[in-house]
Amino acid sequence: MKKCMIAAAMISMATHAAADTVGDAQQLLEMWAPVNITLSDNTLTVVLPQRRITTEIYLAVIQTGICFAPLYGMDMQKVEQIEILNQFSAQGFVYEKGIEDCEAYNILPANDKSTEIQILGNTHGYP
Repeated sequence: MKKCMIAAAMISMATHAAADTVGDAQQLLEMWAPVNITLSDNTLTVVLPQRRITTEIYLAVIQTGICFAPLYGMDMQKVEQIEILNQFSAQGFVYEKGIEDCEAYNILPANDKSTEIQILGNTHGYP
């Protein structure tokens, strides 16, 4: 009985942590009006209402959206990969590093192109 209660508590905490991460992502990405945000297997998937995700949209979402999490004290360390997809979930980009480099990006000047190069260097197309 005690093991069941502990297991239930752990499942509840994991579900709550995932909900917190998704809620934090919704706050950070509010200006892009995401259609859907999910967290599964440490992959944060963001579906935007655009028919096509351009490199510019992708970089903006990562740089001035998701990467602001550390600045707001949001704990998104469990996110290992970020998918930014179009409204059909058929096209987009995948950032392979989660938010581990975001703090470094946040201290660079806004016009520093090395941030874009670093992000794109850790990106692959979706699917």
